[in-house]
Order: sequence, then C-alpha cells, then structure tokens
Amino acid sequence: MRNRIARLIRLARLIPLSAAIVLAAPVHAQAPREAPLGIQPLFEAAGTQGTMLVYDVRRQRMLAYNPGRARIAYSPASTFKIFNSLIGLETGAVADVDNDKLPWDGKVWTHHGKPILPPVCNADVSLRLALKNSCVPAYQVLARRVGTEQYRRFLGAAHFGNADVSGPVDRFWLNNHLKITTYQQIDFMRAVVARTLPGISARSYDALDDILTIEQTPAYTLRAKTGWSARDKVDIGWWVGSVTRGDDTYVFAMNMDMDRIELGPKRLEIGRAALRQAGALPPAN
Repeated sequence: MRNRIARLIRLARLIPLSAAIVLAAPVHAQAPREAPLGIQPLFEAAGTQGTMLVYDVRRQRMLAYNPGRARIAYSPASTFKIFNSLIGLETGAVADVDNDKLPWDGKVWTHHGKPILPPVCNADVSLRLALKNSCVPAYQVLARRVGTEQYRRFLGAAHFGNADVSGPVDRFWLNNHLKITTYQQIDFMRAVVARTLPGISARSYDALDDILTIEQTPAYTLRAKTGWSARDKVDIGWWVGSVTRGDDTYVFAMNMDMDRIELGPKRLEIGRAALRQAGALPPAN
C-alpha cells in the first residue's frame, strides 16, 4: 500500500497544474438518452430531407430523426431572433416589446425577385411584431445599436454555435458566418427555458416568453420561431422552440432543405407531428 501511495504522489508531481485541475473537476451529467423519431415518411411525402430533435427536459431524453444531419452547422437565419431579442432587451438597444418602435429603412426584402416579408415589416415596428413577422430591417437596426463587441461577448459566453460575428454587424446571422447545428440549437433552447444564459435578466426572459408564444391553450404553451437561410447551395428552413405541458417542458429544433417556397408550411406540419409523437403536444383531433 505504501509503495502504491508513493507512486501516486510521483505521478501527481508529473501532471501539469492545468491537467490536474481537469482531472479534479466534477464529472458533468452524461449526454441524454437518445431514441428515434419516426417521421421519415413525412419528409419523404414532402419531397425533401431534414432532421429534428426533441428534448424532454424532465426525463432527460432526446428523440432524434437523422442525427447525422443534426450535427451539420447551418446559418441560424431568423431563429437567431430568439437570442437577438434577449440581447436587444438586455442591452437596452430596444426599451420594451411594444412601445419602442424600430424604424424601417425603406427597403423591401426580396428573394428570387419576390417580396418575402409581410407588409407589416415595411414600416416602423415594435419588437413583438418584428419577431412575429421576422422583420429583418427592424432587427438590423437593433443589431447596429447593440454593436459587434456586445454580440461577441453574449454569443461567446452562451457558446452559441460557432459564435462568429464577423462581417457587418447587421448581417452576421444572415451572411453564413454565424453557424449552428441542430444539437447546438437544443443546447441553446435548454438554457433559454432554464434561464441560465449568462448576463440575461428575468425581465428579458419574461419579455421573450411573451413575444415568442405562438399558441397557448389550457393544455400547453408553444413558443417557437421559424428561419429560412438562402445562403447555402440549397435553402435551409428552421423551426426552433419549446413546449410547456403541465409539469413537462420540451425543447425542439428542426431543419430541412427548402428548394421551393411551397415547402415553408411543411416545417410546422412535420414539426408538430414530431412533437405529438414525443408527447409534447396532445394527439391531433
């Protein structure tokens, strides 16, 4: 026994301090258990490919369809408006969700020559309307007020995707510099619902919960944001959010190829089917 202790002491002297700290650090929780989501027929029926993850917070269980794709990073597109709203509120770049209007720059956003934003975006809008309608010009104004350094601090502390905010401050989440995987979207949403993102106050979380809510019934509350990235070879559509149902909370993220505009509604159709399968939403009537 004495010889064994002596060997351990000699070994400890050889380990650099940084390595010793790592060895002494507490072991983090294991990765969540993973089970399959049976939604392949829905993607096939839509004539596209995609992935979806649903994480059951209380049971610490992940349901996954196409986990390989879920590890590929894409531009977050308008799903970044979830974090952008929190940052804007926390820094004072926008004072509140209803009264502080974000000015329109007079430019109509188009894709393949057609307007892609609702008409309400072509005016000064509140943060509530900007999030609900994905008003890019409003969030660009907000971004210029926040500034690159504050974005770098918030995204780095939250480990949001690759945290790359290079390029113009009002385009980094659109220009394919900032990228995130579906698994990382789940990590981010877990922090949002747990309210553990560094530097974010309860006031900002309360405001986000309010404006991110798209459906509220006696049985559940659904909060979510779509996104559409047109910067890759194939357009990518996102749907990211959370469901509160009784004592249970679920966070989810999905993306899919969007080679035609008609696929837009399929994000929610496929996503809702997956949420029902996971027990996050009640069965369809």
